[in-house]
Amino acid sequence: MRKLELVAAATLALLGTTAYAKTTIVYAGRVITDASKPAQGQSTITITDDRITSIAPGRTEAPAGAEVVDLGDKTLLPGLIDLHVHLTGDPGDDYRGAAVDPNEWGVVVGAKNAGITLRAGFTTVREAGSAQYTAYSLRRGTANGFIEGPRIVAAGPSLSIIGGHGDVTGFREDIHAVLDEGYTCTGAVECAEKVRKASRAGADVIK
Repeated sequence: MRKLELVAAATLALLGTTAYAKTTIVYAGRVITDASKPAQGQSTITITDDRITSIAPGRTEAPAGAEVVDLGDKTLLPGLIDLHVHLTGDPGDDYRGAAVDPNEWGVVVGAKNAGITLRAGFTTVREAGSAQYTAYSLRRGTANGFIEGPRIVAAGPSLSIIGGHGDVTGFREDIHAVLDEGYTCTGAVECAEKVRKASRAGADVIK
């Protein structure tokens, strides 16, 4: 009797899992799965619980209860990867904004740019330099689904030798003090200390 109860419970659990599996059917005019090969023609893509489980040629009938996304003659391809972005700033931003705006404003700008980047087809980016913690907050927001955007691999503030790329030069010392992110260094010992500082702050990669 006990064995029958266990078998029945296992069967019900299996049926419950199957019944609640989410299925999405995507119809596309062309599909690219390998950049070295020609695009496939009209295809049906089956996604089960957020994972692609099959890509079939032609247009097959969707199972009952499945969500259907019809892309018409559009081309479907894997998400693109950009290895050098600065989501938390806009092109043309100058040092005045960095000196006047709070760092939190970078997260607001980043939320806008993250959405634009995702809609352009990029699903992973490497954020290669930002103000203190802004890219880390943006990374967390997109990962948790609070902000529309790609997966973010964040560097945080850039390391730089004094006077090098990433350092602020040509201003009065009081302006330098405002703009300095605290990651300039000279020599192996100082730079190693800054790497450890960046890692402790949450950097995925060192810029």
